[in-house]
Amino acid sequence: MLTLIVAGIVFIFILIVGHEFGHFIAAKLLGMRVDEFGIGFPPRLFSKKIKETEYSINLLPFGGFVRIYGESAGVSETSKDDKRSFSNQSALKRVIVVISGVLMNFLIGWLALSIVFAAGTPTRLIIDNVAQNSPAETAGLKSGQYIEGYSSVDEFIGFVDSNKGSEITVNGLNMIPRENPPEGEGPLGVVLLEGGIQKESIIKSIVSGLISSIKLLGLITGSFVSLFSGLFTGDFTMLGQVTGPVGIFGMIGEATRLGITSFLQFLGIISLNLVVLNLLPFPALDGGRFLFIAIEKIMRRRLSRKVEIITNAIGISLLLLLMVVVTIRDIIKIL
Repeated sequence: MLTLIVAGIVFIFILIVGHEFGHFIAAKLLGMRVDEFGIGFPPRLFSKKIKETEYSINLLPFGGFVRIYGESAGVSETSKDDKRSFSNQSALKRVIVVISGVLMNFLIGWLALSIVFAAGTPTRLIIDNVAQNSPAETAGLKSGQYIEGYSSVDEFIGFVDSNKGSEITVNGLNMIPRENPPEGEGPLGVVLLEGGIQKESIIKSIVSGLISSIKLLGLITGSFVSLFSGLFTGDFTMLGQVTGPVGIFGMIGEATRLGITSFLQFLGIISLNLVVLNLLPFPALDGGRFLFIAIEKIMRRRLSRKVEIITNAIGISLLLLLMVVVTIRDIIKIL
């Protein structure tokens, strides 16, 4: 249990601090004043001020933030002569700060997957499909699961064939391989794939990590498109697959149990998911902030600070509400 907690803390720390560090370092390099770098959301648990920036750890572990001078303050608190204020920067500089968080998430995902390619992973059996009304489905095996204890398809098939008609245990589940299965299904009714990554050189692993990251971004984007289009068409299939902090914490535990390469692989995938999520044109997300700047350039004037603050507050409230709903659903699944 302690290992799981430590792994979860490290996982979240890398993703949150990495994302917020992108905003932080971009603002610093562009000469803006950063007032606070926070991990988690208030109420505040601990803080320490170093030079002009306060570094804080907060109670709600659902994210983090960087508070840049002039970014969310009222108009009266920001002078047009203050060159270090976020709101007085050019649109290009503000866009750079806004997108630097997702760029860091992309780099984290790329680095994690590159390490996985450099280290390689053992060959494992993956369930690609489970036939309806088959012994595997009845027992509870699902598509996407690994078959524990076997590294090749031939080895597993040999074990199953030698035990037709007798009860066997697969992944802790009891089932009886059929002696005369329907054509094309096999005794258990599963289609198996051999999964694994061959160890590569450093240079080649970096290239493979980049290619895989780009491909994953495409797949993740497609999933998000399907999710939101389903909300308008009444197809809520993808919505049922959304996982909150509790569900992800369980996945972290499973990845940790399988070894450091599985942990890094999962870290890379989640970090790339955050790239797409944060680019959504929704208030309080980086994509929403980018949208405000784009609207400003199109209209050739600044939007009302009051409108921006209210819109972001509504966005944050909706995101927190969604997080609570998904978390409750994940807990119900566990129970």
